[in-house]
Amino acid sequence: MEVVKICLVFAWAIAIASAALNHTLFEDENDLADYGRLIVDLVGKTKPGHCYAFVTDPIYRVTLTDTLFKEIGGHPRFVVEIPEDEDTLRPGKQVRCMLEEIRKIGCGAYVVLIANGIQMERFLSHKRSHFELSTVPFPLPLKGVFVSKRLDFWHNGKFRYGRKLFSDKTASLDGQTMRVVVLEHTPAIFRTTLNETSSENRQRIKYSGLEVELLKAVAQAMRFEMNLYETEDAGTEKWGTIMEDDNSTGLLGDMNEGRADFALADLHYTLYHLAIMDLSIPYNTECLTFLTPEALTDNSWTTLILPFTGGMWAGVLVSLFSIGTVFYALSRLMMYIRHEKIYRRDLELVAKRRKVKSAKRVRTRINHVLKRKPVEKDTLDLSKLKMLKMVPFKRQALPWRDPLPPRDIFDTFSGCIIYTYSMLLLVSLPRLPKGWPLRLLTGWYWIYCILLVVAYRASLTAILSKPVARLTIDKLKDLAESPIRCGAWGEQNRLFFQTAQDKPSMIIGEKLEHTPDPDAAVERVVRGNFAYYDNVYSLKHLRSTRKSEKARQNLHIMEECAVHMPISIGLEKNSPLKPKVDKYVRALVETGLTKKWLADAIEAFQSNVELPPQEATMDLQKLTAAFIGLALGYGISLLAFGVEKLYWRCVIERDPAYDKYLTGTCHRRVIRR
Repeated sequence: MEVVKICLVFAWAIAIASAALNHTLFEDENDLADYGRLIVDLVGKTKPGHCYAFVTDPIYRVTLTDTLFKEIGGHPRFVVEIPEDEDTLRPGKQVRCMLEEIRKIGCGAYVVLIANGIQMERFLSHKRSHFELSTVPFPLPLKGVFVSKRLDFWHNGKFRYGRKLFSDKTASLDGQTMRVVVLEHTPAIFRTTLNETSSENRQRIKYSGLEVELLKAVAQAMRFEMNLYETEDAGTEKWGTIMEDDNSTGLLGDMNEGRADFALADLHYTLYHLAIMDLSIPYNTECLTFLTPEALTDNSWTTLILPFTGGMWAGVLVSLFSIGTVFYALSRLMMYIRHEKIYRRDLELVAKRRKVKSAKRVRTRINHVLKRKPVEKDTLDLSKLKMLKMVPFKRQALPWRDPLPPRDIFDTFSGCIIYTYSMLLLVSLPRLPKGWPLRLLTGWYWIYCILLVVAYRASLTAILSKPVARLTIDKLKDLAESPIRCGAWGEQNRLFFQTAQDKPSMIIGEKLEHTPDPDAAVERVVRGNFAYYDNVYSLKHLRSTRKSEKARQNLHIMEECAVHMPISIGLEKNSPLKPKVDKYVRALVETGLTKKWLADAIEAFQSNVELPPQEATMDLQKLTAAFIGLALGYGISLLAFGVEKLYWRCVIERDPAYDKYLTGTCHRRVIRR
């Protein structure tokens, strides 16, 4: 009896992944259309004996279509569906009974379709199994007479010949040509147009870069040739997009439709790319960050106030007015004490003269009585009046009623403020005050002024000699709080930020926009209202291509990385070359060749670094604060002059007691009112 068993077994990883994903990869019947056509062709060319037996699972159940059963015709058929959790080596009672009944009937054709590789292995490892292994051309259609190649027999739990069934055919590809789709992007791919022309009058293009060198080494080890090409819409679509209506564009479109075997385009190791193609193990990790605008802190107009903080300046002003008040209070106290002494001395002198005058009058009256002469009335004696003027009477002065005339430099409040301010500027006093208390206070205040001025000068010298500070954005939080917009290529980058867990990334994702042209994006960054997202090597390259030195200085690469992204080489989906490619890529990474090729790729622009401003240089811009202070002083002086003239015209000249011929006397009298 001829027994034919057709066993389609997926790779272990795919079988396990399909079970983990709840078989979402095989829910559509179109995904298994090729397998269904193959089964129909094989069934039509086999001898079923008494019946057909189909052993399948819920995944491949969709391949048993009406077309297949029409091909069988009137032959009996049995269908056994293996549950996902069934042990096929020791099946349950129900499955075992069905298989034993099929064996008793004597079906000549068995079709076994099990996606789970473990279940398939245990099903075929049964000792009672007896089948022949032969090759099937797939996915090519069967034409003419079907003749399979016999490989081995399985009998009594072992193979008869013990041949190696699955030989590694990827170790050497014998010079086969592999189509490699590329996309220019730093540092993976660089595109250079040569002066030479081909036979079709097209300019020759040379591709270089890290990934080109990497794939060259892999091609040399696996012995295949590379056919590098770019898609027709690479200039506009770049990586491209995947659409449901088969209108995919760019590099991803070619990989999705199977037109290329490899893809070199600085591909990120993400689920988005893994759904389209296979990716090799990462050969490098790139820092993805933003190119942001940079501004210099042009605060030259505040240079004079920068040496001290706001609290320090407040303390200086408070001390200025407080020490001026202390000088004024001490000076007025000394004036009052001095005037009180003069008043007491004059009062004693007047009292003494009155006593003398009273004694003379008493003696005169006594003499007149004795001589019996009438007492004459007192007559006005001009000499006595002159004597009286020599000792004028002074009443006691009251500070709240009778302000004493100033006699010293600190006797007026305005004088105290002006002279204490002049001492703060190290301007000497016109003369020392008269009283020793004021002189001692002046000496201690001089020490305070010297220490304060020395500290101010030292701080000002350091500020003028250091470089101008830069205003840069170095954190994602700062970028999220800034009003500038952000841009990156592709919808996947925007989704990456929107699906992040931290709040700054989510805010950036809301204002992130698709930017197809990196050069236009950099121009927007130079204008100061945009930030561009890419890997740090590409951003350095873009900055080095700016012709204007000022434009290069205004571009700053953010220090914080948004993510450290693994980079891989793309392969066709379910490519059999992936294990070998991963092996050689890992070897190249471990030997350090990828770092060497990376250094060679970025050598031309790696020296383009951000140069700080020149140190210890003085220019007119740094002295802007001095001119601002001078202009402010002139302005306040002119304003005070105008107010004084206005007060003279509107108040003094309109007073009834004002006399233009006696300006000084009348002015003093008017003021005392």
